Amino acid sequence: MSAQPLLEDLRVVELGTGPFTGLAAMVLADFGAEVVWLDTDNASLGARSSYRVWQRGKQRIVVDLPELGARVRDLITETADVFITSLAQARLDELALSYASLSRDLPNLIMTHVTGFGRRHRFAELPLNEGLAAASIGRMMAFEGVARRPGPVYTALQVGTHAVSQAAAAATLAAIVDRDHSNVGRLIETDLLRGLLPYEMNQLLVQQLVDRGELPERRFDPHGFMPSINYHPVLAADGQWLQLGNLLPHLLQNFLDTVELEDITGDSAFDQLPWARDTVERYRGMLLAHMQQETTTTWMRKFVDHGGVAAHPYQSTQDALQDADVVANGHAVDAHGFRQLGVVARLTETPGTVQAPCDTVAWEDLASHSVPPGGNLAARLPLEGVTIVECATIIAAPLGVSMLADLGARVIKVEPMSGDPFRSMGGGTGAARCNTGKESVCLDLKQEAARSVLADIVAQADVLVHNYRPGVPERLGLDYASLKRRNPGLVYLSVNGYGPDGPGAHRPSTHPIPGAALGGVVYQLGDTLGRVDGIAEIRETARRLFRANEVNPDPNTSMVVATAVLLGLRARTRLGVGQAMFADMFGANAYANFDDFVARDVSARPSLGKELYGIGPFERLYACDDGWLFVYVPDDLSWQTLARWLNTNLLERFPSRDAGLRDGDALASALERAFLPISADHAETQLTPLGVGCVRADRSLPGAGLAHDPSFREAGLVVETQHPKHGSVLRHAPVVRLREASDFAGPCLAGDRTRQILSEFSPTSDAQALLDEGAALALE
Repeated sequence: MSAQPLLEDLRVVELGTGPFTGLAAMVLADFGAEVVWLDTDNASLGARSSYRVWQRGKQRIVVDLPELGARVRDLITETADVFITSLAQARLDELALSYASLSRDLPNLIMTHVTGFGRRHRFAELPLNEGLAAASIGRMMAFEGVARRPGPVYTALQVGTHAVSQAAAAATLAAIVDRDHSNVGRLIETDLLRGLLPYEMNQLLVQQLVDRGELPERRFDPHGFMPSINYHPVLAADGQWLQLGNLLPHLLQNFLDTVELEDITGDSAFDQLPWARDTVERYRGMLLAHMQQETTTTWMRKFVDHGGVAAHPYQSTQDALQDADVVANGHAVDAHGFRQLGVVARLTETPGTVQAPCDTVAWEDLASHSVPPGGNLAARLPLEGVTIVECATIIAAPLGVSMLADLGARVIKVEPMSGDPFRSMGGGTGAARCNTGKESVCLDLKQEAARSVLADIVAQADVLVHNYRPGVPERLGLDYASLKRRNPGLVYLSVNGYGPDGPGAHRPSTHPIPGAALGGVVYQLGDTLGRVDGIAEIRETARRLFRANEVNPDPNTSMVVATAVLLGLRARTRLGVGQAMFADMFGANAYANFDDFVARDVSARPSLGKELYGIGPFERLYACDDGWLFVYVPDDLSWQTLARWLNTNLLERFPSRDAGLRDGDALASALERAFLPISADHAETQLTPLGVGCVRADRSLPGAGLAHDPSFREAGLVVETQHPKHGSVLRHAPVVRLREASDFAGPCLAGDRTRQILSEFSPTSDAQALLDEGAALALE
């Protein structure tokens, strides 16, 4: 184990407030970087205890920018390796802190800029707030059905914030790795809209295929759509809810056998796939009735003893801080006097450390720091020349590795002869999203020759990412101890559900499991889960849980996968060490629940109200004459502008934002009445140029909006690419914008590069034998 923290040679200057830059800089601080946080809001660290987490390990200086702008600029240009900021572009220009200005004095500066909508979107000047981004991209409409009422639903879990903070950390690390080799600086830009793209998953492609007539248009009732048997929430005898996550057929069989549901497995229709609708409903009734026969504790003991069943109780984030797997894997740690979020990934040779809460210091307290002299602006993507081998399936790890491909890495995806199972789901549209920019090789790893060929490939790679369950790599000869003999510098990342330790280490996991276990769904649902009366209410609660437990735990994990790989690459470039590393869905989703992942007597998460409109009167949905608006009012100026535009007596009753917060229910009711006769489009058109956060929330679902709304294309959120089966299509833009990026690769087909890769990496008799057997044929 190295005694040197892998980032201790770096000074990071953070200019921003809140978690957008705070979490990104925290990751860097946990791994040794010196972070100087310039606090322009003089934020009270005691006001929000989660601040203690995302501003840990930093030196805090309270600054007044108009007076100290020149001093801030000197700090950056004379001493900073990295500058991370969330200030608006106009403000940066005003203070001479734009990248164009700073890079003239410090060409090898790495600047990471986080905004709400990017610089080219029509809402670019709106305040930085995830709700505004979620409303504009249609994400709130994607949650329709979680509330019992019609219309959009406030999206509680701040996944866009999680995504942009991890993307900022990952891209910054990639730039650092590149600077280690070539002494170049670069501008990295990301925004909340880009951060929300991974959660849209495959609907952009689906919408385009529907528009072309290549797929039928499918409509569903968000208030009537029920979960599959595989992914069903179920009520136990003690009134607690369990989430099932047995996506693949063998996992479902494991579950049915373990709970002894012979009424289903022995039914004459059980093997007649796909099941008819009436069969599904019969099985649903059997399942819901049967699971009420035992308590949550009894069921979970059976599932853990079996080892092959994906299930977990629903719990709050405060409960998750005590979860056995969360604690065993270091995702919640007791450090500096309280339990809090652990480090983002486990690195065995260069581990991170949970740092102490930030110290407030004076300018003169800062130590001297020198940056490498000279340098140039980057002219290529930061990971060009890096080769990554991916042995992973479905979403979490593959999507994370695709983000590394967007940063310039060469990615070789190793698939079974039948292909990644995700390719057979949903017409392969989700697999296309997760496998952009990759080359695929199909190998039957049950054959010794195929394992030998894969070992040859990995011996020449920089990184291996896999999502095998514990024990499988050892059986395949793909464990770190075996591979490092030929490649001691290998960066080796294992990605699984729970982590390598704890009772869940060997158990499977799919996205609904961490959604239930880490508290995001309980918060999104907006009310306390408990005993319900009657089968109709059980079905309705299960339906709402399923709507709330959407795909986000997979992309949440993907973001951490990218960060973990780049931490490993930086350790190799700076310290010359390869290492085994671990990331998992529980840890990644603890990070996505960052706002409440610190122990306290009562959760600090604000109520969403029984109708899930949002938080208080100033961050919520309002019904209008022709649709829905999401409104965000962060300060007195915004409040006064909005109240005057509404032309009511609101300012007489609530002269300030604080006055409105003191009687939030009364103000919310008054605003409901004021907005109801107004056109949502008219309000958006009139108020957004005035700087008021006021965005229509029900314009479309995300896929349709991205495909049809030209503003998203103009903002660079969708880009053209070539799909090997469907020709020219639009794909999501990378989560970070790099000026060096110009071409955006499409997805690979299974086995599309088998012949070329085997010839390049393993020109042996074993490889030729595999080619002679037809392994080079693409499967699609």
